[in-house]
Amino acid sequence: MDTFWSLTEKGIVRTAKQTFLDTIEMAGNHIAAIVTYGVDEKGRLKLARELCYPQLRVRPRNTYGTLHAYHGENERQVFWVDGKTVEECPEKFQFDGVLCSVSTDSTHTLSITRWMFPCVNVSAYMEHTVVKNISCHICKVSTAAVCRTEYVQGAAGAYKIEVISSPVNVELAPGASFENDLCFSARLHTELFAAPDGAKELAIRQSLVHQLCDGSLIFDCPDRELVQFFRLAKLRAAESIFDTVEGPLHSPGGGPYYAAVWTNDQAEYAGPFFPFMGYERANKASLNAYRLFARFMSPDMNPIPSSIIDEGRDFWAGAGDRGDAAMYLYGCARYLLSMGDASLAKELFWTVKWAADYCLSRRMENGIITSDSDELEGRLPSGNANLSTSSLAYAGLMSASVLAKDLQEIELAEQWMNDATTLRTDIENFFGAHISGFDTYRYYEGNDVLRSWICLPLTMGIYERKKGTVNALLSEKLFRDDGELSIEGDNIFWDRSTLYSFRGILNAGESDKVYPYMQRYIHRRLLGAHVPYAVEAFPEGNQRHLSAESALFCRIVTEGLCGMMPVGLHRISLQPSVPSSLGWLKVSRICACSSCFDVEIVCKESGYQVSVTYADGQVQDAFVLFGDSLIISL
Repeated sequence: MDTFWSLTEKGIVRTAKQTFLDTIEMAGNHIAAIVTYGVDEKGRLKLARELCYPQLRVRPRNTYGTLHAYHGENERQVFWVDGKTVEECPEKFQFDGVLCSVSTDSTHTLSITRWMFPCVNVSAYMEHTVVKNISCHICKVSTAAVCRTEYVQGAAGAYKIEVISSPVNVELAPGASFENDLCFSARLHTELFAAPDGAKELAIRQSLVHQLCDGSLIFDCPDRELVQFFRLAKLRAAESIFDTVEGPLHSPGGGPYYAAVWTNDQAEYAGPFFPFMGYERANKASLNAYRLFARFMSPDMNPIPSSIIDEGRDFWAGAGDRGDAAMYLYGCARYLLSMGDASLAKELFWTVKWAADYCLSRRMENGIITSDSDELEGRLPSGNANLSTSSLAYAGLMSASVLAKDLQEIELAEQWMNDATTLRTDIENFFGAHISGFDTYRYYEGNDVLRSWICLPLTMGIYERKKGTVNALLSEKLFRDDGELSIEGDNIFWDRSTLYSFRGILNAGESDKVYPYMQRYIHRRLLGAHVPYAVEAFPEGNQRHLSAESALFCRIVTEGLCGMMPVGLHRISLQPSVPSSLGWLKVSRICACSSCFDVEIVCKESGYQVSVTYADGQVQDAFVLFGDSLIISL
């Protein structure tokens, strides 16, 4: 497997020894930056930016209405040394939450270090550059002022897109240096704007990176690639939150998807994870998403929309009912349990009940829940009833039952538990099938080839066909270097199904079997040709760094390796599934169920030695047999 990057203490680094081109997405509260960077055939720096401004809408009531500004090679700060144009030749690139290039000129007179990042609280993207004389003689270095302005018509009026920097003309003694900022911004043309200080903005960005990567939910184990990938996944999962008229909203990103929420990405994928991070802005963004969907829950049981767009002003339902209520039911119930806030749970409990009622009202005579499509929105066949919708509804009913019990809704709790038990049997009877040589599941009636979403029953705690499903997911019919194929016999892959598969196989107790596949995947995403995050899909989107996929990876650690699942507003079940070759792991400053605690798990011959350290310093030690669980009361 090709390796292009190496690990550093806080990130990754790549030496610029060959031609390459890659993209990475970073986000602040008012801007997302998709940066294309690399080295051309002559060893020179290549750099372009696609900047997205979620609050600046060019088309109202449109998913793709975010203002995009494209800045290419010609919009780079150019330096001259002793009157000659400097050609930047990168020696290395590094990423630790900030993208950085370290270059020299062709005569090795200057070192040019560029830090590239979106501002956290300002609607701007910065390139903060330090130019240093690395020769043994005095040289004259200069750069011209940059002031490029463009006006674009938008939904709220005219927008001003601006690129600015200050001129420099200095004599540099050997070892001396100077700083220069290139600032890209956009705003309403009537708004005043003062270019921020690049060094200060860099420090603010680095502080946010430290908070998200190392401030809480700190994961450690002997596998350094796994640890680093998890650190950076937390950053990507939690940075893609944008200020809107409805408050902070988590959004997928990737170029098209901003200032909007989806029932899969936000309600199902990210929402149940964020409470474990203890990042208040992310928890608030999830709450805002659940509240937005609640507005569309009508008494006449019309389906909720798949996404709410344009800062909450409109919605999109172009794929019909994708099983969106099941996604909401599963995600919101898990979010409320993980938050551990009884008043919040009481506020949103009616939405959980609505989603449960909706799902149950869509049952066919065989008990399976119908939907027009699934989260792939008709890209691949899904019939009129698919495994995804029913599996999500099953797990959602289970969590809703637990929530109802804690809120003293005893009759509902029992009813939902019975509904879930019946649905589990119906899933086995309807979807259970022999496909491509494996005793696993068909995805819909008439499906006769393997689909990667057969992993979902495992992830939702349904293990009747564990052996055949695990073998099918890890077989050459589905698993490739990029993870799970979406459908047997094609080249399409969506990382979300790979990430669900890893978690499901861990939940099924097959940690030793799946761990080599996890290592293969992590190495490719972290140190391969396109880094350092989980991606959306290929060929569609060309592997965009959507945010919620990184949240799904984080859940492989919390819910997969550690087996943490809320079973009450103040209780978490811990069912470890740690590969024996890994040996041990530790997660510190876990924020869930209104508390904070640490967990350490050590592999033993017949199970795991588990140590839980609570917020008050008390320690609970227990031995957990393989397949068993430990209840943590908080």
